[in-house]
Amino acid sequence: MGPLAVAACLCAACPGDSGDTTDTAAGTDPTTDSGPTTGAPTGVATDDPAPTSSTTSEPPDTTDGPVPDPTDGPVTTTTNTTDETETGDTTTGGQTVNVVVHLIPQEGVTGEQRINFAVPLAPGVLADDTQVQVHHAGTELATALRGLARHPDGSWRSVQIQLDLAIDGETDLDVALNAAPAAGSVNLVPVADTLVDTGPNVWALLPAEWLTTSRFAGPLGTAAAAEGTPGQAWSDKCDYDEWNVEAFLGANDSADVWLYDRGTTHWRGHARRGDLSTLRSAYLETTIYRDGLSGQGPDTAIGVPGKTGDAKYYYTQNMALHYLMTGDDRFRESAEDVAEAFADLWDPVYEGGASFWTERHAGFGLLAYVWAMNVSDDQAQQFRDLADAAVTAYLDVQASYPPGYDDPDARCFAHTDVAADEEFGFWGCSPWLSAILADGLDQYATESPGAQADAARASIVKLGRVIARDGLDPDGKPFYWMGVGDGNGAVDDYDEHWGESAYVVAMAYYHDGAADPELRQTAEDLVAGFGDLGEVPHMRSFNWQCRSAVATPWFLAQ
Repeated sequence: MGPLAVAACLCAACPGDSGDTTDTAAGTDPTTDSGPTTGAPTGVATDDPAPTSSTTSEPPDTTDGPVPDPTDGPVTTTTNTTDETETGDTTTGGQTVNVVVHLIPQEGVTGEQRINFAVPLAPGVLADDTQVQVHHAGTELATALRGLARHPDGSWRSVQIQLDLAIDGETDLDVALNAAPAAGSVNLVPVADTLVDTGPNVWALLPAEWLTTSRFAGPLGTAAAAEGTPGQAWSDKCDYDEWNVEAFLGANDSADVWLYDRGTTHWRGHARRGDLSTLRSAYLETTIYRDGLSGQGPDTAIGVPGKTGDAKYYYTQNMALHYLMTGDDRFRESAEDVAEAFADLWDPVYEGGASFWTERHAGFGLLAYVWAMNVSDDQAQQFRDLADAAVTAYLDVQASYPPGYDDPDARCFAHTDVAADEEFGFWGCSPWLSAILADGLDQYATESPGAQADAARASIVKLGRVIARDGLDPDGKPFYWMGVGDGNGAVDDYDEHWGESAYVVAMAYYHDGAADPELRQTAEDLVAGFGDLGEVPHMRSFNWQCRSAVATPWFLAQ
């Protein structure tokens, strides 16, 4: 299903994207998107390979939860990239776990259908991918089963399920994990054989509570759980239906609407809501992104108009999440390709001065390596090494700059304004783009053994502390660009960056042990600012505001 086919089927008269402005120069774009008007300081390949078993990526067990102690020196981890690991169940103890999957056929789809979907899994839920039963209306069905990638503890990240069913409307399947099937099996077919022009022949919806508990898209709470709390602001501001795939198709000849990985934005929205609208946009937009790829490995080119070679448009998380929700191997392979290409485009080391470096590139680079590592069937160690090297470089930036600044406990990833193609006139960092890097560090910590996880989490705590101290103007609004310990800051002329600072400070509060009342109060104040004053006036703004920061309520609720 190529982008032209999707566009023809979905977009006869798509809405535009008034209010967007185009990002500038490829490769070394500034951090600017919707920023201050002044910088003055103030007080695809489309082949469908036969399904293959995913990797067993098994570094030592990670330590989950607040761990404040950093480590010095380079970060290194060895990842086992074979797929032969056997591991006991660590969360459910092998007990049967049930989930209801709601099926919605595409318009005109009836009769006997091969149905394909995948069930994302929290660590430890399923160790044996042959132990899954599926029932329809009380009758067990013959299935094809396949585990997809592995958590660090060796349990499956997701299980792909195929079955044959006569469809005449919406219906439910009952899936039982850790239950021996007794109805026989069917042969697994390529996922492409189960698609129509506008997605799968039958959509499969899992409950939002299941998706968020699995953490397949990172730490998130459901939209329903946030109702009536300050966290409802993300449901109110993030209008996934207004900024859906049809809206994208009406504007995607402009590169800027592709920014910040829209596929992931919608996949994370789907995890929070569990509805068809977000699933459809996530599925189709990730397909459009992948269908635009060409070449392989380091030579992979992207289909974003005019942006091949511009690293900030190279994303793997969207395709990794798509793979975990579908079992479509093409997306796993493309995630690997884009990660290799990113490594050729981005040097994580900052040499100081004017040498190019931004938190956005740093964050998307780390996310590219971690998510490719998470799903890779044969290159996991390669991406682990890239992720380790990137984190080592980022921690060095955080510890070293700006020159002469010596507070060990409150530090951002400081660089000159010129390094980000800006003209603020002072060293500093971007609070809102730091959210992307913090997102990457948090996911890296989740996938890493103790010392590496400790260092990444400690880095997030330092970042949140300095944003809480130096990153807000006298009215409590986040600066667009903040100085470090010098009282400088560039006032933000817009109200589109409250959520990112709230997210980073909330993460710092959580990873510091959820015991610092000042950090929590600052995070809550920023959430309130987002709810009261935040604006999402155009598609690119939706992309960044509704991508990472939607996790803020989760970090404050633990």
